[in-house]
Amino acid sequence: MLVRKQILIPAALDKKIKRLAQKRGISQSALIVAAVEASLDASGQIDHLTPLIGVIKGGPPRLSESVDDIYR
Repeated sequence: MLVRKQILIPAALDKKIKRLAQKRGISQSALIVAAVEASLDASGQIDHLTPLIGVIKGGPPRLSESVDDIYR
């Protein structure tokens, strides 16, 4: 079942949506749905990782800041 939503967007964003939808050969609605789904999926992935924060004990205190230095 589809639900109709009415939103207001800046004119510049509207132009980008029109251009990209036309380039991909899909409707603007389909493009917006895909973008919202991708955004929700990405935020869900972060939510899944939240419980893991701080579970590694005994590592360098700034490991996340210096991981590139460690693996060079």
